[in-house]
Amino acid sequence: MELFGNRQAVIEGCSGILEYESELVRVRAGKTILRIKGRGLHIKCMDSASLVVEGVLLSVEYT
Repeated sequence: MELFGNRQAVIEGCSGILEYESELVRVRAGKTILRIKGRGLHIKCMDSASLVVEGVLLSVEYT
């Protein structure tokens, strides 16, 4: 995962979106679940290799 300031997150190896709202995005990346909290979150693009989340990122949690 790469963070570009608090505006963009690029997640490689994403295997699925578990939850998608304007204030929360949860995705599965291998055995890990990433939980991104923020404001105005949206998925800019998704392909077989990566997922790009944009908005105001407030926190990132690994579970």
